Amino acid sequence: MYFTYPEIGLISVAFILILAILASKTSGRLGMPSLILFMLLGLALGKHGLAVIQLTATPWEGLKHTCEIALALILFSGGLDTQFVQVKPIVWRGVSLATAGVFFTAIITGLAAYFVLKVTPAQAFLLGAIISSTDAAAVFSVLRSKGVGLKHRLKPTLEFESGSNDPMALALTLTAISLVLGESSNAFLIVGKLVLNLGLGVSIGILLGWATQKLINHMSLPYDGLFSVFVLAVALLTYGGAEYLHGNGLLAVYSAGVTLASHPFIHKQTILKFFDGVAWIMQILIFVSLGLVINPMALWEGAPQAIIIAIVLMLPARLIAVYISLAPFREVKQREKLFISWVGLKGAAPLVFALFPFMYIEEGFSEELAVLFLNTIMFMVLLSVLIQGTTLPNVARLLHLDLPTQERTNYPIELEQRTNFQSQMQEIFVPEGCDGVNKTLVELNLPTDSLIVLISRNGEFIMPNGNTEIHALDKLLVLATTPSDLEGVYAALGLDLPETT
Repeated sequence: MYFTYPEIGLISVAFILILAILASKTSGRLGMPSLILFMLLGLALGKHGLAVIQLTATPWEGLKHTCEIALALILFSGGLDTQFVQVKPIVWRGVSLATAGVFFTAIITGLAAYFVLKVTPAQAFLLGAIISSTDAAAVFSVLRSKGVGLKHRLKPTLEFESGSNDPMALALTLTAISLVLGESSNAFLIVGKLVLNLGLGVSIGILLGWATQKLINHMSLPYDGLFSVFVLAVALLTYGGAEYLHGNGLLAVYSAGVTLASHPFIHKQTILKFFDGVAWIMQILIFVSLGLVINPMALWEGAPQAIIIAIVLMLPARLIAVYISLAPFREVKQREKLFISWVGLKGAAPLVFALFPFMYIEEGFSEELAVLFLNTIMFMVLLSVLIQGTTLPNVARLLHLDLPTQERTNYPIELEQRTNFQSQMQEIFVPEGCDGVNKTLVELNLPTDSLIVLISRNGEFIMPNGNTEIHALDKLLVLATTPSDLEGVYAALGLDLPETT
């Protein structure tokens, strides 16, 4: 990459970030995930577009390592956002989708690639493995923009699947590359390496996640911002350490994030917001970078084959994989399986994994085949985003799995977790006709260890006292010491605890 003046490079990076932020705002109105706009931004700025940024040569190795670390930080952020209390009831179905689901998706998609691209079985399996994982971040950005929630624990199921299936897809990708290069094809050896890789990754992640929670609650740092830096260092240590020990680094960072999030720790909200910003920057980095190196003409030339494989992926491959994976879980209804099948949305991970073959060119992997796979995967991801991403809200409504969502209120105060202070703060919406409407706080007889801190009413905030009346459509910011106290607040208002979606 070159610029006439260093300052132009700095301005270009700032310009890209600003445009990407504006694109994320526009994406909700257009009804499509922002990642596709990030990629189009890269295409527009690259040498095949406006040539604002030009690469003297395509740095495949540097691009691969950069995008892989970016993906690791995205997964760590996803793990931190995972509420284990919601995931726990569905953990085994999520594991099944993230392992068996990925495997069968890779097999069936690879079968289509074998006939369409006229490649060897090992090469076809490689393409199937690369594209086999899903991206729920894109899914929920679309659903939130349309004000659509999900019933029957679908949200935690999809979140857990998407966060934990990237490591399986990576393991299959590396296995397929070794098969393409003619390395050992002993089934027992391959399965043994796969189990060891995943097992070591999850063990390292859980251990470091647990240790981080213990350390962070007993650390005394001069500045609060250093806690976020410390957790960032732990995320990088987890990924690098797991990879060095031949474990699965992606599974390690996701497991570390989930483990850390499942325990109370100080400055939790600050750290969550910090990593949310990091994850956004990493997504922008991945999609804009790949947009810069892709040739749109080459992408278009391979479109017919990519479309056929993508149709197989989105319909029979994903459908069969989901039904096989969820067969032991009889409580999952048919319409839920159908929706999960349609939520096989592709995102950052397949694009990052598509860079891996370039690392093995000196060992005999065909550069022409690597470019073909990258272009095919890129087109399939774009097609998945355009078709599945834009139709998700309608499919949820069609299958009667949608729930109305309340827009989250931005309160002027926020609870920050501190050592030995385990209270939780939650927003409660007061619908029309519930028992608490037109009652004062005194009349509600709230639990002793609970407090209604603020009331949001008609866009204004009210600081309540004992004589304040609750009105229909109010939003209450409630502070409760324990989950049972929070349950008592719901009971006092005549409301049921919200369904975990």
